[in-house]
Amino acid sequence: MPIKNIFDKPFDEGTQVKLEIFQKYFEEWLPTFIMGNFKIPIQVFDLFAGSGYDKNNIPDSPLRILETINKHRRNLAQKAKQVFLFLNDADQNKIEQLKINVAQKVKEFSLKSLVVIKFSSCSFKECLLSNYIKELNNGCNLIFIDQNGFKEVDELIFNHLINLDITEFLFFISSSYIHRFIEQDEVKKYHPKFDSDKIKHTPRKQIHNVICDEYSKYVPANIKSYGLIPFSIMKNDKNNVYGLIFVSKHIRGADKFLHTVWKENALNGNANYDIDKDLQKNQLHLFEGKKLTKKESFQNNLRNLILDGNIKNNFGAYLFTLNQGHISSHANEEIKRMKKENLITFESPSSLVNYDKVIKENKILEYKLVKK
Repeated sequence: MPIKNIFDKPFDEGTQVKLEIFQKYFEEWLPTFIMGNFKIPIQVFDLFAGSGYDKNNIPDSPLRILETINKHRRNLAQKAKQVFLFLNDADQNKIEQLKINVAQKVKEFSLKSLVVIKFSSCSFKECLLSNYIKELNNGCNLIFIDQNGFKEVDELIFNHLINLDITEFLFFISSSYIHRFIEQDEVKKYHPKFDSDKIKHTPRKQIHNVICDEYSKYVPANIKSYGLIPFSIMKNDKNNVYGLIFVSKHIRGADKFLHTVWKENALNGNANYDIDKDLQKNQLHLFEGKKLTKKESFQNNLRNLILDGNIKNNFGAYLFTLNQGHISSHANEEIKRMKKENLITFESPSSLVNYDKVIKENKILEYKLVKK
């Protein structure tokens, strides 16, 4: 099947959503490693980098990376740190054009002292398993895999990436393609562990979530804690669903990515469309009453777990919140409401359900049930 050259025409709405999510997450990711006490390099790998712009001069990921670095130039300079940027594309012509576009942007922003850039034109697997293996094993890594398809991130590559130490990776996958052709040998040879029957019978709008779940089969047994978070993207044709999958072994990365996608879509934090039909749930059903939205359902479950004694403190509430794909404010709203209703009490003005209090400061706040 020929590779589609998306850079010969304008980026569609879905592509722009994908790029915006990557850029916004990078804006959250970068300060952690600038300000943190890390002795190894800050590294960004954009391995399907393209030429820099689309037909309408909308910037692609490499130039968005540089824009973000420029926003943090003061802290980089104060901390005497640099960002090492690895830009690859298998198409040598695109790389030659990208070199020109990147050089112009580096000059415009005066970034020469803040970035070290390496260009390459080789296959994706050569980058990961050969050319950049030394760098990947000795850095704080963010890897963006903006691929046109599903072939590259197979079990071998997924396993390799998730076993790297201080590493988050974000990859784009054509979930609709897998949905449509799951029973063909071309798909099965790349993902033999995927449940073809389950995928085949999944509704189109939900397919990316299911594909993301299937990738959990590739997580090695030695890795007990990880984040595997999908974001579905419906293309302009309203028929094909693609999406991003974010992977991290670090709770801070998962927390930041969830905050990024909930800002992108405050309705569900899971898609650029109404994936759970939550807008319909705001209307009363004649016989069933009002159905719970995704957020309301989460808050109801959290309430019941606290009242049942299964969640006793902010640590349990925080982990439950992340595992359910929600953000701290959703939990804080419900716990504050429970306190106001005199169902629970705790010795703090807030519920302390956030990364800083739970993980960074290791501050445990007990939630005590009010006896009636």
